[in-house]
Amino acid sequence: MKPECEPCKDEAEEGFSSMFGRELTEKTLYGLFNPESLGDEDEGKINLNQLIKEQLQEAFEGKGESRTDDYTVELLRTVAWMHRHGVREYMGGYLKDRKARERAWNQLMEKIRKGEIKPSEISLKQLIENFQEMVIESLTKDGWMNLKVRRPHLQPNLYFSYPEFTMKSERAIARKVLEEAFINLERYGFGSHETSQTGFGLQPSGMLREFDEHRDTYDMLDIQETLISAALRDPENVELRDEDLKARMTMHRAKSSNVIAVDMSYSMEGIKFKGGLMAALALKELLRQEYREDKLDVVAFNHKPIILKPGEILRLKPFGYTDIGLALDLAAQILVKEDTNRNIFLITDSEPTVSCYSNQTPIGSSLRAAYQLGRFDINLNILMLDRRAGLRVLCEKMAKLNGDATVTYINNPLNLKEFVIKSFIAHKRSL
Repeated sequence: MKPECEPCKDEAEEGFSSMFGRELTEKTLYGLFNPESLGDEDEGKINLNQLIKEQLQEAFEGKGESRTDDYTVELLRTVAWMHRHGVREYMGGYLKDRKARERAWNQLMEKIRKGEIKPSEISLKQLIENFQEMVIESLTKDGWMNLKVRRPHLQPNLYFSYPEFTMKSERAIARKVLEEAFINLERYGFGSHETSQTGFGLQPSGMLREFDEHRDTYDMLDIQETLISAALRDPENVELRDEDLKARMTMHRAKSSNVIAVDMSYSMEGIKFKGGLMAALALKELLRQEYREDKLDVVAFNHKPIILKPGEILRLKPFGYTDIGLALDLAAQILVKEDTNRNIFLITDSEPTVSCYSNQTPIGSSLRAAYQLGRFDINLNILMLDRRAGLRVLCEKMAKLNGDATVTYINNPLNLKEFVIKSFIAHKRSL
């Protein structure tokens, strides 16, 4: 069988990215994760609500396709205790609305393919609000998302699907989170994050100096600049002398190893949990872009802490109880073997409620762990998301026992990312 030609193949597999472009695709992904990022966008030149309204009008006039599939039949059986007639009316309306949106979506995509509509003319906020299911399905085909299936125990014939971000989309969202953090920091007057320091190190800099055998090693010799100096002085023989030797100064980069520990217990559900994830994403992306010599591990904790692998941050769901002592112990295990500057960012909204150690209370375990971090010379930065007196007293005691700690209350969890970025950069500058 003759293989499909590349142009036909591309057209058949045309997805969201190829139609909307990478920038709009990443902005859409971030909008799905954090709808607040879309703000009060303008309505765009294309009225998507009107497009759906026209298709709905056709559906309810009987012109559109209507059917009841096996999934709907099983769903009706599941809710049979409800008034059967009312349920059928509701599901019939749902199916017509779904079909109308599908036809409106297909019509919109066709106009984009033909060039009648530019993607930039569409409001992403309206697109997500009106076509969220279709957008997710299209992003899934491009590998930006995965559709996971869950089957309830009581109804084994029913399947429920839910979307999940992939590693590819996590990186894209992390870039958007960091970009938003720096925009906000500049708005607040923090300024640029770039810094350069010189001193003894391993990375060559752009500065030269006369070679000093007591201070420099021969590995630091810049052969090209040395030969140029000799050639300018003695163009015929290019005889090397001591004054011709040039050493290239090295960049001083104080390396650091870091752990950001995000509470994922029940109490963190909602905006607090989203803020914690955004802080982890922003710090991880900052190190990937600007501080590649530094290390970062992301730990999520409830009653059992875990070290997250790439692509797992956005898959977390808050559940369980809080064991701060165990989380700090895991962070210490990660950092104690690193011969660098070591830091922990602890994000939580409550006092510990459980302890894995039978001979220690939840509070006692947290205080013991904070003290041990100080003995290992590990800096502790505690970020509180609640003003409760009990939490504040605990955090202050932990800071005192650690000896080199900070305690900060963050009023708006969505500002966590800016604070973590600002604190990390300020600490790097101080080194």
